[in-house]
Amino acid sequence: MDRSEAERIATRWASEGVAEGRTQVFDELVSAEAIDHSGPADVRGVEGFKVRTTAVHAALSRITVSVEDVLVDGERMAWRWLLTGTHSGPFAGVPATGKRVTMSGMNIQRVASGKVVEHWSNADQLGLVRQMQTP
Repeated sequence: MDRSEAERIATRWASEGVAEGRTQVFDELVSAEAIDHSGPADVRGVEGFKVRTTAVHAALSRITVSVEDVLVDGERMAWRWLLTGTHSGPFAGVPATGKRVTMSGMNIQRVASGKVVEHWSNADQLGLVRQMQTP
């Protein structure tokens, strides 16, 4: 995979998928057989990415996501991101505060035939909750 393909995937994922909440973009970016290793148990397919994005939009509005770095090594890519939004719905037991909050994270993905086939993600959810709880 070349750098331009990795940047295209990361940018569409961040802007169209997560920031705009257009979950159908994951059908184009993720293989139907993809494995998401981000949680306590592996999840197969595209649906998990759509569910996670929908949950983000239930808790946050006016979302922006910037891709800060993209690294490519063969068929693997890693990209660091920064999500900013307004806390407009409950999240992790914290009711909406109306605050602008920011969460950072990183995705590592393996790509085959132009689609993500494996995915790992780390996000600073604790830091996000602390911002929501801070007066």
